[in-house]
Amino acid sequence: MSASRPAVSSPLAGPSSTSSGSASTRMTPQRTYSFPPSRALRPFPTISSAGTAPKKPVKMIQPPANQRETFVLNLTQAEFSRQQ
Repeated sequence: MSASRPAVSSPLAGPSSTSSGSASTRMTPQRTYSFPPSRALRPFPTISSAGTAPKKPVKMIQPPANQRETFVLNLTQAEFSRQQ
């Protein structure tokens, strides 16, 4: 007793003994896209000219020498959340 395979409409399924071969000759419709094809976003003009400007120093968070236990960060919310 042999189990029959179900008919699969995927082109990746391979040839089947029950299909009449119409799946391999079927034409796929051409897609029409709503948006034009994307293009590369880089290099931005600001990035290409950024190599000539000196870099800003990185702020390091370090406690004062006289207060190792507690200290106040002198940063705004924007400075604190910025990741570079």
